[in-house]
Amino acid sequence: MNFSKVSSISIMTSFAYLLSQTILILTCLAVPNASSTNFLYDGINNYEKAELYSTSTSYVFRMEEDEYIPGNILFTDLHSLRTTDGISVSTIAGSPKSRGYNNSSGTSARFNGLYGFYQKNSTHVIVADYGNACLRMIDRTTGQISQFAGTCQTPGHRNGQVGYAYLTSPRRILLDKTSPTTLIVSQSQASSSYAYLRSIDINTGDAGVLVSSGLNYPRGMTWDENEDILYVTNSHYIAKITWSTKAVETLIGSRSPNNIVGSFSQSLLTSPKDVSVITQQLMMVTEWGKSRLRAINMASEVSMNVDIFGLNSGIYSFAQINGSTYVGTKGNIYNLGEISVRCSVNASYMPGETEVKFGLSPQNCTNYLVDVFKTTVERRVALKAEYSVSCDQLILQGMFEKALLEPVLELKMTELQDICGNGTGCNMAVNMTPSYSCSNNTLEVRWPTDIVFAEHVKEIPAKTRDMLTKAAENARRENAEILTLSIDPYSLLPRVQENGEIIQTVLEAKCIEDGKVYQESTDTCV
Repeated sequence: MNFSKVSSISIMTSFAYLLSQTILILTCLAVPNASSTNFLYDGINNYEKAELYSTSTSYVFRMEEDEYIPGNILFTDLHSLRTTDGISVSTIAGSPKSRGYNNSSGTSARFNGLYGFYQKNSTHVIVADYGNACLRMIDRTTGQISQFAGTCQTPGHRNGQVGYAYLTSPRRILLDKTSPTTLIVSQSQASSSYAYLRSIDINTGDAGVLVSSGLNYPRGMTWDENEDILYVTNSHYIAKITWSTKAVETLIGSRSPNNIVGSFSQSLLTSPKDVSVITQQLMMVTEWGKSRLRAINMASEVSMNVDIFGLNSGIYSFAQINGSTYVGTKGNIYNLGEISVRCSVNASYMPGETEVKFGLSPQNCTNYLVDVFKTTVERRVALKAEYSVSCDQLILQGMFEKALLEPVLELKMTELQDICGNGTGCNMAVNMTPSYSCSNNTLEVRWPTDIVFAEHVKEIPAKTRDMLTKAAENARRENAEILTLSIDPYSLLPRVQENGEIIQTVLEAKCIEDGKVYQESTDTCV
C-alpha cells in the first residue's frame, strides 16, 4: 500500500491516519465518490519491535519491578527467583533447572515451579511453589527460605494457619485492594477440585476461601483500578468477578479453546495465562506458548491479536515496568518497541460538501481508520425556552395555530441573535421557522441557529456549548418574552430552570432526504 507524507500525518488509501502527536488535530479529506460501510473498532495492530533485554535459563512465568534493587526486573525462572539489570542475571533462590523441595538457603534451596510471587516489602518475597502446594517466604538479606502458608508437599483443601492449612496448585499471588492485609491466591485446578481463590493473611499466613465457584483452572489476576472488579484468566476464558459480592461471570471466551477475535460474544481464547490492565479501556493477555498477545478492549467489547515484530518465541508473561513493556519467553526477556494502537473515527459529511472534517485525539492512538459516509441526518443547534401556560387555554384562544403563533415566535429571532451572535460564531437561522409543542402545561419553543452538524455528532461540542451557555447567562428573560395577543395573560416569560438557565442549547435532528421521518428512539430515518 502506498503512503504519502503530509506534515505529521500519513494518509493511506483506506483512510488510515498515522500520527505521533498528543494534541487534538482537525484534518480534512476530499469526499469519496461512494460512502464506506466498513465496521471499524478500536484496537492494537502490533508492537513494532522486540529487543532482547535479558536472558534466562528457562520459562519466565512472572516478572515485575524489583523493590530490593531499583531499576532491576525481578522474575521467576521456572524453579528459581532471579533479578536482572538487563546485562547480568543474579539468582536469589532456587535453581532454574533443578526442581524439588528442601529448606536450604539461597541457590541451594529447591522449588517445584514458581508461577507467581508477591514482594511483601523490599527484603521479603512470598513465592507460590506450585508443585509443592504451598507459599514460601524468601529473605533476600539472608537467603533463608521458610514455609509461609499451607503445608508444603501436602496438597488438599483446609483453612487455617501455616502448617495446618492445605493449598492446591497455588499459581498467582495478588494483594486484595479492598483489604491491605490479605493476599489472593489462585489455585489452578479444575472446577470440580478446589478451583478456588484463597485468602492468605499477609502477616500470619492464615488461609481461607474467597471464591469457590465459577472458576476452572484460575491463573492470572488483575484489578480494574477504577471499579470493584477482579479479572481472572481460566482454562480458556476470562472471568469477571464483582468483588463486593464475589459474583462470577464470563467476560470473554468459553471452556473450548480456539483463536477467534472480534466481539466478546464470539471471541475464543486458548489457555490464557498472564493478564494486565494497561489502560482504563485496554487489557492485555498472554495465551500459553503463543508468540503474540491478545488485546481486550473493554470500551468497544472486542478482542484482537497483537503481533510483535521480530518475536517468534512463545510468550508466558507480560509486564509494564517504568513506562516500558516486557514479555517473558522460554530463555529470554524482551523489551517491546512502541505499540501501534488503532482508533476508529466515523466522519460523515453533509450533501453538497466537498470535504469532510473530523477531529483526532491521539493521546493513545498511533493510527486511525476513518469511516467516511454521507450523512442522512442533520443535527442543528437550537436555542430552547419553556413557558408555563395552560395548553388548553392556548388552543381555545387560537394561539396554537401556526398563523398566529409562528409570526410571534419569528419576531424573537432578532432579539435572540444577541445570544447567538455574541462572539459565538453563529447566527439565528432567520430563513427557518421555530418549532414548538405544548404538553403538561408547558410550552416548549426551539429557535434554530445556523450551526449544523452531520449525524456522527451526537451532542453539542463542548466549546460551542460553553460559548452559547455563557452568552445566554447574560440574556434577560424579556429577550424570549412571547406576546400572546390575548386578554390574560398578555405575554409569557420563559421559565427559569433549576440550574438558573433561561435559554438552553439543544441539538435537533431531522432527515435530509425528502419523505423520510426521523425516529428519535433509533436515531434513524424511515
